[in-house]
Amino acid sequence: MKSLVMGLFLSVFFISSASWAGRGYLYEANFNHMGDSYLDRLESMPTDLLSSLDNDKRNICIHRYRGILDDGVLDIRIALGYFDWTTGNNVYAGHTNYGLSPSMDLGAYSALKRLLLTPCYGKARFCGFRQDPKNSYRFLREVQIHGNKYNARVEIHFSSATEYLNANLVDYRTEQKQRTQFMENYFARALQEADAVFYFGHSRNGGGPDFAPPIFIPGRNKVNYDGYYEVQRPGLKKMISALNNGSKKTAVIGLMSCASRDHFLSRVRAAAPKTGVITSMDVLNVDEVYTAMIGGADALLRGQCQRSFYQQLRMTHNNQKFITMDGMFE
Repeated sequence: MKSLVMGLFLSVFFISSASWAGRGYLYEANFNHMGDSYLDRLESMPTDLLSSLDNDKRNICIHRYRGILDDGVLDIRIALGYFDWTTGNNVYAGHTNYGLSPSMDLGAYSALKRLLLTPCYGKARFCGFRQDPKNSYRFLREVQIHGNKYNARVEIHFSSATEYLNANLVDYRTEQKQRTQFMENYFARALQEADAVFYFGHSRNGGGPDFAPPIFIPGRNKVNYDGYYEVQRPGLKKMISALNNGSKKTAVIGLMSCASRDHFLSRVRAAAPKTGVITSMDVLNVDEVYTAMIGGADALLRGQCQRSFYQQLRMTHNNQKFITMDGMFE
């Protein structure tokens, strides 16, 4: 079945966003709620002790984190794709008309930033950060992993110049092109430099990861999957090129987008066979991939091993059905 690739949302998602109009970015309140709810689940999740694992599992876990932690820094980078909601109609929130295909990545960025700066009250670690005074998109804290202390940094960038598609294509066209180019470079560098990279956005039916406004069928309000994304595969080609041409490959890739396992896994594993890959197995609502990303980042910040890492990705009913990982602790 032809998917809308993350374009489908439960009606409650839109209705609740309307009630928050004027209090932040479009959908920011929804992302706040999803993040807070998942962090609450993570707060009670135990953190692995290596001494409690049998020898085989302990050695596998130590091996996975050896390259990640050897330099004393845990470097996690999150790339928010151009995350439009393409419905074919104008989107209204309160009295505001956001037009066709408004962007959600600005709201997601603001919510993730807020979550990182929230104090930790339990065992979770995707919290308690401080903003880097030298880089407002980077967040810092100290974590304890396997009995040792490390500096952790999480850096996040978004793709949309504004929330309005028409503005990004017309009035802010130059700014949008610059932002798209910046994000493509940021993602490519992250794949070659960072310990872990999470992409959150559209799969574009295999044409992603994508950091640009959608390409429509000429004269229609419909994303051009058949004639462009499925044929050209622009994002996939750039991702594989970055993995093939870097002297180093990230240890973990989270492709938090619809049906990313089918669209990307085989090519990514071929280019980076030692990299653990987190993917989704269907066309999903935003909450599954958004919360799984938070769970995966939190698991890395704790140094979770096989079973616990997998649990943190899958702490809701839908995540248990649709989120998986390969090559992580095999």
